[in-house]
Parts: sequence; C-alpha cells; structure tokens
Amino acid sequence: MRIFDCAKFFAHQGKTVILPPKLDVPYKNPAYDQIYGTLKDTAYYGKCPDLQVNGVWYEHEGYASFNPKTNLSNMLKRGLRQSDRIIIEDCGLTDSYMKRNILVRISESQCIKEVYVKMGCDIRLLFKAE
Repeated sequence: MRIFDCAKFFAHQGKTVILPPKLDVPYKNPAYDQIYGTLKDTAYYGKCPDLQVNGVWYEHEGYASFNPKTNLSNMLKRGLRQSDRIIIEDCGLTDSYMKRNILVRISESQCIKEVYVKMGCDIRLLFKAE
C-alpha cells in the first residue's frame, strides 16, 4: 500500500509511474533486462527498485524499530543500495537532522540525488542534489 501511495503522489503531478514486479533472483531471470534494462551500466544493475517515475528509479523504505535515529540510518542504507533517489517513511526526526545526516553521507562519497519523506498519504521533498 505504501508504494501505491508513492505512485499516486507522482501520478497526481502528471508524471508517468511504473510499478515493476519484484524478481526473486534478478540476475537469473530473463525478464530482468526487459524490465530494469535502464539500470544497465549503473551501480544498481541487478537490483529491483520499487517504482519508476518518468524513467527514473525510486526506492521506498520503511522501518520497524522504535529508535528514530536507527530507523533513518537503516532506511538510507537499505534504500541507497537500490537507488540514489529514495522515499523514506517519517520516523519523527527533524528535517534539519535528516538533511545533516544526508550531507554527511554525501561528504563520505555516497551518491544521493533525492530524498522524499512519506507521512501517511502525504509525501514531501526533503533533499534534492543541485
């Protein structure tokens, strides 16, 4: 349901959204290149991001812990394995804390282009690389 909310958010902006299927063993599946072919020659080839918006891949991440700082760290770590554009669930941290965490990761050479925060059915842009 959370991924559908993300898809609706982008679709309401007039963007083309594709929700691809999850593939259990992507590198062995002959359909992988047909579905995720645009990831070829990127660090994310072999991964299965959650949605494609206007030809750009996004990954949604949620959390299960009660520690907000751990939640943010885990969501960014897992999400950035799939895409450099991620949508994270609101974990109760301030925007300034989350942006500072993102900027530290960028200074450590992690590639982060966009981060959205999902709060219920609403989604807002938190960070976009310039």
